[in-house]
Order: sequence, then structure tokens, then C-alpha cells
Amino acid sequence: MRAFENQEEVLALIERVRARNQHDTARLESYLAEAGALTGEGFSEDGSVRAEVDEDGLVSRLDIPDSALRRGAHLAEMIMVAIREAQADRALRLTELGQGINGERTAERVRDAIPEHTRDRIAERRRGDGRG
Repeated sequence: MRAFENQEEVLALIERVRARNQHDTARLESYLAEAGALTGEGFSEDGSVRAEVDEDGLVSRLDIPDSALRRGAHLAEMIMVAIREAQADRALRLTELGQGINGERTAERVRDAIPEHTRDRIAERRRGDGRG
């Protein structure tokens, strides 16, 4: 434990701790405000089925064109791929947003939990959209 020589040192330390706490609180509040509105978007392998998940990770929209309806037994899989990708997209966005708060180790764990081909598809789509 550090011994302080005078009252000014103690007051300076308290001020630094207070300023750091204010900074961290502001960052956390900003993160929570942005994270609360984050959604995700995903597509089937062929890109025809589109799913969106809301801020809770629940499906909020599912677009299925007539051409996909004719896929019969494959339609369920197409829908599930789109939903899973939308959930992964949201998880990656949350991780990217909170990286400064949660740290790189948490971000790596989230990325590792998402299949590589799904991460690659999301990254490719983002590059095409100009978002990453």
C-alpha cells in the first residue's frame, strides 16, 4: 500500500479516480444506449430469404420471396440459416460496439462461438454495404 506524503497527493488521487469513474460511466451509458437499438440481419445461403432480429435477438422480420416458397423441403433450412446469421450479425455488432468496455478477449470468444463461414458471410456482406 502506498504511503502518502501530504494531503494534496490524496486529493489528487481521489480526483483521478473520480474523473476515471465519470469517464467509464459515460462510456457505459453510451454503449447501453447504442446496444439497446442494435438489430441483426441475415440471409439464406442463396440470399433469397432475409431475416431480421430485434434488439432482444428475436425474429422481427422474415422476407420469403415466392421463388423460395417453391424450394419445398429446403425452405425450413433456408429460414433457419437466415435467422442464425441475423443473430450472429447482432452478436458481432454488440461485440464490436462494446470492445472498448468488454475487451478483446471477450470479443474473441464471441467471434469464436460463431461458425467461421457465417462470420465470413457477414463480413462480406458488410463490405458490400460499405459498413465494414
